[in-house]
Amino acid sequence: MGNNHKHLQDECIRVQKVYDWVTDTLNVRKTVSFTPEQIAAIEEALDDPSKRPLRIVTKVPKTSQANENAEACAENFLCEQVGDKRECTVALNGGFTTAQLVELLFTTDIKVQVVDRSGEIVTELIVNASVFESFVLCYPDGTDLYCRITKIFARVPSGTVLLNSPAPTSFSIDITFCVDIQVEAEVKLEVLAKFCSPRENDLICEGSEGEMCPEASFPQQCPDIYPRPGCMCRATGSASGLTGDEATEAGRVAVLVDICPNYHLSGSSFRLSYTGTEDQGAFQYTATEFTQDSLCCDEYSDGWKMIISGRGTDDSTGENYNFNLAIVQTSEGNQFEAELINSKGDREFTTGVVTTDTGEITVGNCLQHS
Repeated sequence: MGNNHKHLQDECIRVQKVYDWVTDTLNVRKTVSFTPEQIAAIEEALDDPSKRPLRIVTKVPKTSQANENAEACAENFLCEQVGDKRECTVALNGGFTTAQLVELLFTTDIKVQVVDRSGEIVTELIVNASVFESFVLCYPDGTDLYCRITKIFARVPSGTVLLNSPAPTSFSIDITFCVDIQVEAEVKLEVLAKFCSPRENDLICEGSEGEMCPEASFPQQCPDIYPRPGCMCRATGSASGLTGDEATEAGRVAVLVDICPNYHLSGSSFRLSYTGTEDQGAFQYTATEFTQDSLCCDEYSDGWKMIISGRGTDDSTGENYNFNLAIVQTSEGNQFEAELINSKGDREFTTGVVTTDTGEITVGNCLQHS
């Protein structure tokens, strides 16, 4: 910027901070029944060759991605909180944290029309659909919940074409709500995202000092819930090879990994399968938890090395073990090492350094994804 920035000064800005942000897809199936009068009108149209075939058409309310006034949309669709939020404890990243449980109601009216081959309406009716869903959020006191329906779909699974009499007395309709939930609070920030505070009323004109007002404070954040830390690298694939020199047992071991599939640890998976030589037994291990703080990504030779720890279960015995896993990918191929730790902290099993001879595991830098 050269010297062009010298005229700038520190500023305190008022913004909406996002404490949590969740999107979801909710589905409901409704059974729609025609009245006797509507059935009579449909069968009359079916008896007329010039009007056949008839079609069932669903008209869903138009939504917008932009934030809209909820009152303006309430005639067509509505999202609202039912009851008060409740404190709850959730397991996350190998520990426990406090969150808030809220119940939301999503409602819409859908127009269903039966039209003839020229598009003329034979009959129509309004179908009301609602979905009641619970969400666990970072929703501390002092924050506001904003709930939006971003899109609504409607589909008739049995087909939309009516060819012959007698007309069906009822049919099913599948309705999908695309929802967007955000928890926000108005905060004061210095540029470059530092919290700031209002100045004290410390300029005295005349008169005595009065009682001091409390300092301004912001709602407590939930860093364990949102925003969640991302991954510096990811690993995906499957590979196998013979156990290394320092293995506790000789045999063949295979791993199936998908670490940081969406550039976050959420949804990650790791499975290990061991088969011993000379009838030394076999077992399979499945990871159930991954520890964010243990994730380490480093350049290694001309490739990458990932280290991750967590917790899982022996599939056959049900016993729980902590695990440490290291995976390397270079131009020469893959290597990995896994060890299982029992509840006493002792190493129960280790593969040693395995040089794979089957399969491939890709380890990549997440910062380079587009």
